[in-house]
Amino acid sequence: MLIILVRILFVIMAVLIGLTSGRYFYAQWANTVPGWFGGAMGFGIAVTLIAAEHAFRRRFTRSLVAFLVGLGAGLALAALLLVVIGLVIQDQELRRNLDIPLALVTVYLVLVTVLHNADRFRVVVPFVEFRSETHDAGSMVLDVSALTDGRLAGLLDAGMLDQRILVPRSVLVHCEGLASGSDAGDQLRAHRALETLAMLRERIGDRLTVDATEIPRAETLGDIIIELTRLEGARLLTSDSDLVERARAEGLAVLDLPMLATSLAPILRAGETISVSIEKAGEGDNQGVGYLDDGSMVVVSGAQDRVGQNVSCTVMRLHQTANGRMVFAEARGTADSERAVDAVS
Repeated sequence: MLIILVRILFVIMAVLIGLTSGRYFYAQWANTVPGWFGGAMGFGIAVTLIAAEHAFRRRFTRSLVAFLVGLGAGLALAALLLVVIGLVIQDQELRRNLDIPLALVTVYLVLVTVLHNADRFRVVVPFVEFRSETHDAGSMVLDVSALTDGRLAGLLDAGMLDQRILVPRSVLVHCEGLASGSDAGDQLRAHRALETLAMLRERIGDRLTVDATEIPRAETLGDIIIELTRLEGARLLTSDSDLVERARAEGLAVLDLPMLATSLAPILRAGETISVSIEKAGEGDNQGVGYLDDGSMVVVSGAQDRVGQNVSCTVMRLHQTANGRMVFAEARGTADSERAVDAVS
């Protein structure tokens, strides 16, 4: 809210200055232009500066201390520039009409620069220490597939998520939309993502940021995630194979959860008994689909009508795909699962 207030005040001041000092620059055409032209000129300049600043902004900490430091630095720089201009420009009338606009633009640019980069500085003032909270390891951007992946908590326990964690607000909005939808599988995944987000906020606190950066010309959620990763110089954490390929093609650092899981996943064998939560109906007759904690998809025969339930099942066979490991199993109690157990024994 603080930076929005700064922008609003900047636009208002630019309009007022345009209506007053701006008249100097078009005085010779004063009879041919309307009275509001100066205000429109100030408004246009202000909006152009805000758009340019917003398009290239990076994450920043909205802090009163940063605001005061930025305001003081901006005023000091503006005063220095006005002294220099006073020595260079000899036209007194031009100088009087140029000093306030120059001071406003200088203060605004310095102020937003400090606000955007507040977490990269350490400033000590009486009774207040304002210091960087950014970790040297950089940032990690999470997408929907990462938040719904049960392996995320394991990575956190293993100390692999000690960076600043960024979740685009569009991902949060997308999950909230799925949670309120009619598809049972989408609802389960959305609730898992929201629960994971709450778990991360509880465990890592301020290192988790829901990023509201507006990405121009982003048509899909993937566009937003890719562009945010690029802007932040971060690493993308995802289970989406298409997003992995796109990120690598664009030269971004990416942590591929399925590939990591394939290297570290425990070995399953036919005949073993596992428990899995059925999230949706499968494509085949009487099949249900669930996921293990390592992200492996489990296709369970005899579980189509048990969506939302934990099912004990017997592993029939394994299949390795580009997206990770698939497990085909039979729900316990069916004839096929009993034959599989007898065959192994």
